[in-house]
Amino acid sequence: MSLVRRQSLSDRVFDYLAAQLSVKKFKVGERIGARRVTEELSVSRTTFNKALHRLVKSGWVKIGRGGRPIVVAYPPRKKMAGDLAFDPSNQTDSSYEIILERILHGDFQPGETIKERPLAAELGVNPATIRRAAEWLSKDGLLVRLPRRGWRVALLDSHDLKDIFKIRLLLEPLAAQWAVHRMTEDVLKHLEAQTDQMIARGEESTVGERRMADHRFHMSLCEGSGSRVLAETIEPLVRKALLITTVGFRYGRVSKSFEEHKEILLAIAKRDPKEAVKRLKAHLNNSLARNLETWERR
Repeated sequence: MSLVRRQSLSDRVFDYLAAQLSVKKFKVGERIGARRVTEELSVSRTTFNKALHRLVKSGWVKIGRGGRPIVVAYPPRKKMAGDLAFDPSNQTDSSYEIILERILHGDFQPGETIKERPLAAELGVNPATIRRAAEWLSKDGLLVRLPRRGWRVALLDSHDLKDIFKIRLLLEPLAAQWAVHRMTEDVLKHLEAQTDQMIARGEESTVGERRMADHRFHMSLCEGSGSRVLAETIEPLVRKALLITTVGFRYGRVSKSFEEHKEILLAIAKRDPKEAVKRLKAHLNNSLARNLETWERR
């Protein structure tokens, strides 16, 4: 069976918001409310954040106090009026985003079986749509096909975790080094605000919130490198690591992990590539050690 090529829902959200800006639906100085946009378009916060990152990178939005996105400029007016209407017409892409979000949040646990028909009924789509979305996630290494039984969330072990972090230690330092020179001040301030928020919340944050914040930090770092190829190569590794590390953010480790994120960001803010790489390597090694310890205890 041939796989359907995945389209990006976040790209469509970006196009929609850019079109809204081009006809001045938002005023300069106005805040773009994440909750309002996600509810209006029926997309996840992760999808919105990806689109927001592109708006910031394009120079039309900046991150203000408290990590709030503020409109600062308008893009050229779009000629196609159709861009003003958001149409999440690709149900497979939307289903992919929903299943991925649930995996990253821990709603679907490693080893859990996902049945196509019940999930299709819940989401109001055809079982074939769920099947295609699951095939994309299988290609990402997050789901495993169970003949005539559905799909299983991938089960990884400590050896997988070690391999994942070994590869990340080869690639992510390169992302940090490039981000020092290419990450914009607005994106950097946005990440710092989010990181400070997670440190302040500490153990009050949910495991799902911690996992999503960790995923967002590392992917923002990769995207800040300016290399799309590097970001697309690293993202599946970050996701796979999160399949194992659900329990890793416990017992006082939340603040520690995000404090290490803050150290990396401070090094980038100083435009010090050597220090940024040093801090990132230390963070990844510490993360591996903490999660191996948790894994052995379990």
